[in-house]
Amino acid sequence: MKAKNWLIGWGIIVLSALSFMGYRVWRIDPYFHYHKPDTGKYFYLLNNQRSQNNGICRHFDYDSMIVGTSMTENFRTSEAEKIYGGHFIKITNSGASFKEVNDNLDTAFGTNPDIKTVIRCLDMLRFFDASDFMRSDLGVFPEYLYDDIPFNDVKYLLNRDVIFGRVYKMERDAETEGFQPGITTFDEFSRWLPDEYKYGINSVCPEGLTATRPKEQPGLTDDEKAKIKENIELNVTGAADAHPDTDFYIYYSPYSIVQWNVWADAGMFRKVCEAEDYITELILEHDNIHLFSFNDRTDIITDLNQYKDQYHYGPWINSLILKWMHDGSSQLTRDNYKERLQQEHDFFASFDYTGINGQEDYEADYYAAASLNKELTGADPMDLLNADNVKVTLNAASYKTEGGSNTAVDCKGRLNRDPSERLRDHLKNKEFIGVKLEVDLDQGYNYLCFDGLQIKKDGYPVVYVWDENGNPIDTSYVKPSDSSLKKHHFAVDLSAVSGTVTIILNGGGTDKTASTDSEYLFSNIYLY
Repeated sequence: MKAKNWLIGWGIIVLSALSFMGYRVWRIDPYFHYHKPDTGKYFYLLNNQRSQNNGICRHFDYDSMIVGTSMTENFRTSEAEKIYGGHFIKITNSGASFKEVNDNLDTAFGTNPDIKTVIRCLDMLRFFDASDFMRSDLGVFPEYLYDDIPFNDVKYLLNRDVIFGRVYKMERDAETEGFQPGITTFDEFSRWLPDEYKYGINSVCPEGLTATRPKEQPGLTDDEKAKIKENIELNVTGAADAHPDTDFYIYYSPYSIVQWNVWADAGMFRKVCEAEDYITELILEHDNIHLFSFNDRTDIITDLNQYKDQYHYGPWINSLILKWMHDGSSQLTRDNYKERLQQEHDFFASFDYTGINGQEDYEADYYAAASLNKELTGADPMDLLNADNVKVTLNAASYKTEGGSNTAVDCKGRLNRDPSERLRDHLKNKEFIGVKLEVDLDQGYNYLCFDGLQIKKDGYPVVYVWDENGNPIDTSYVKPSDSSLKKHHFAVDLSAVSGTVTIILNGGGTDKTASTDSEYLFSNIYLY
């Protein structure tokens, strides 16, 4: 009898503990399975696409959305809202099939039938998938977060990773002094940056391109056309037919020239081109779909500085895509699609692929973005040292003419700083050795670019930026990849900042303890 009572008591304790943990998961709900986030009390980290996308679709407030694969991860919803209006969410599944993307659309329309705008990428690598294809190589899919079966929710409510990796941490964070509740913005959700990857030919194809073509490039078979038709009708045009009042902006993924070479070497070139033709014909029958192919932007596709690998373009291309689609640039219509696609395919068929070898690889990856910024915003590059609307202050530095006419800033000396003091605070509040610039970014400027030349071995550049409220911008600390006495090029992303900013380029030694002198030269200081 005692053993039975003990077992009953122990069972009650275990059941109570499990119920309490499940209740905590339900209450905070980090994957939004039951309700919208409590952003007034906790901070919700958006960083798990497959687990969080369904809940975002069902419980967030929005009237427009961006959907797709990694090709859409770098879109900023704030930019989309400025251009298209409305209130956007971003639902991306890296490497997803057309079905997986469409499943998210079905969920969104099921709970929010009045969606105004959908922006979507059609990955050309997925042209030949079956209509029911889903990725099986990305781990176990969390079906229990997508279905309406309450019994399998135990996989969520009693999930160890959710309880300890999410809920417990969120509860502890909420109790810390100075805690700020909220949620990751959709601008940041799934966004990857050049700070995390390298761009250019040395990253995309360091061994160079070769063109080894098979004798034949077969076209589409009837079976492949039937498979494509089913996939497009079920997973692309079906949503447009079901929601005729929604505008769908759909574009083909503009892969780099390297991928076109891969298709040609694999004997897939003609097949891909014919698939693009056929899919275009299927889609253009639907008036509420606006279809685009940016494969005609061969200046970008052949410039590997715009790519981190053969598929993925930089986030600045996402910004341009939003503008291009809104402006109708590169749009395919019933009247022009045959001619436009023929020109596109002729270009890739005759292109000298090995001519890419030896292409310049920018030292500063953001310079690729800066070179396209005028097309995005209309702003001409601004010479910051010679612009009338920029406040320039030198300290422990002097102007120097470089190369005959270029104005440079020669920085000499060391900061009177204790090594334990934060460098950023010292530069802002006490002294700097170099140049301080105060400039308004709201005229379409997004990137700071400059050259730096180390004159003496202890000199190197440090760049900090503060917004108009004096808050530091996370551009942190910039220095060359080596310490040789040669000129380096730098580019800093300021695209997430607005208003008047303060920029300090410090070229002197960073503290007073070193024994050697310091000298550094800044030149060609431009905003793009």
